[in-house]
Parts: sequence; structure tokens; C-alpha cells
Amino acid sequence: MTSPATSLVDSAQIRALVVEAVEASAELMASSPVADQWNEASALEGMTVGALAAHLVRAAGSTIAYLDRTPVDALPSTELLTPTTYFHAAIGSPIHERIKHVSAQESSLGHSALTEKCTQLAADLKTRLATEPDDRLVAALGDRFLTLDDFCRTRMIEVLVHLDDLAVSTSQRRPVTDPTGIAIVIDISVGIARHAHGDWNVLYALARTERSAIEPVFPAF
Repeated sequence: MTSPATSLVDSAQIRALVVEAVEASAELMASSPVADQWNEASALEGMTVGALAAHLVRAAGSTIAYLDRTPVDALPSTELLTPTTYFHAAIGSPIHERIKHVSAQESSLGHSALTEKCTQLAADLKTRLATEPDDRLVAALGDRFLTLDDFCRTRMIEVLVHLDDLAVSTSQRRPVTDPTGIAIVIDISVGIARHAHGDWNVLYALARTERSAIEPVFPAF
């Protein structure tokens, strides 16, 4: 479920947006406030600034990890996931429950090492995504497939939202990125809410709160 505006974003643009977002994350991560507050609480409950940074790097790096483990000629046995259905499946995945623990472990690498890793990841993504065909598929949740470009759309949520979390956590200005990226994030977030609650409940939440369901529609995840 995407709007016509963001569904028309082509393969080259969506991949460039991911690279830009990871580059912006590396820039913010390299800052003194992030280094100084590495072991302090972040804006996300139960995560330090370092753990948040580690989660951001892992979320972005999964693009290459999934490409490496999915053969170019792999064929799906079930319907392709979309960014919306991917997030519904991911939320129920065992890794979702272990995110805080894994992130805390990986933050022990330290500020310098993770910043360097994020910087290198941005460079690797720029090279790798430029060489992958437009119809490339990735197996992101076991044997569930989605297109590489749709997986890149899911990374826009992970990277941009956590980029903002990291900026807020350290009282810094969020790096400026292409507004098309956040438009994609909004579209997918609304799509998740539509999938979970139905279109009318989403409309009520947006325009007729007096008719909203008892169960909150937003936040979407």
C-alpha cells in the first residue's frame, strides 16, 4: 500500500535514498555528543545511545547480508512480501524480541568501531546496490521473499526513524536528507495501520477522531 507519488520512485532512486540515509547516520554517529553519551540512556526505552547506534547499523547492514545469502536466480515459493506485510511478519519474528539484547552486545564494540563500520557500510551499499539488477529478490524472513527495492523501502523506516531517535537522544539537529525518503516512511507506516486496523479506522484517526476505535491506530508499530 503506497501512494502514487512514492510508488513511482524508481530503482536507482530508492537505492540512492538508502545510501544517503546511511551516510547521514555515519555522520551523526561520528559526532562528539554520540561518543560522550554512548553508555547513557537513549530516547528508546531500554536502549543506550550505543545500543541504538548498533541497532541502526545492523538494520542497514542487513541489506548486504540478505543479498549475500540469496542466490541471484532464487525463486519464491509463496507470494512476495511487500514493505507492509514484511513489517507484520518481522514483528512476530523471534529476532524482534531479542533486538535490545543484541544491540547492547554489539554496542560493546565502542563508538569508534561502530562509526567506522557505519561509514564503510554506506560505501559498500553504494557499490553493491549499483550492481544489482532491478528485478533482484532477497529472502529476508526465512523463505519469504521481497524485491530488493521493497526491502530498501523497509530500510528507509529503520534508518530514518532511528537516525531521528539518535539525534533526539543526543540533543542534536537531525541531518538533512531527501524528503522523498520520509514520504516513503509515511506511506509504509500508513499502510501498516491500514493492514492492521482497516481503512475507515485509519481515516477516523486522521480526520474524525471522535469516531476512532478504542484501540489506537497510531503509532503503527
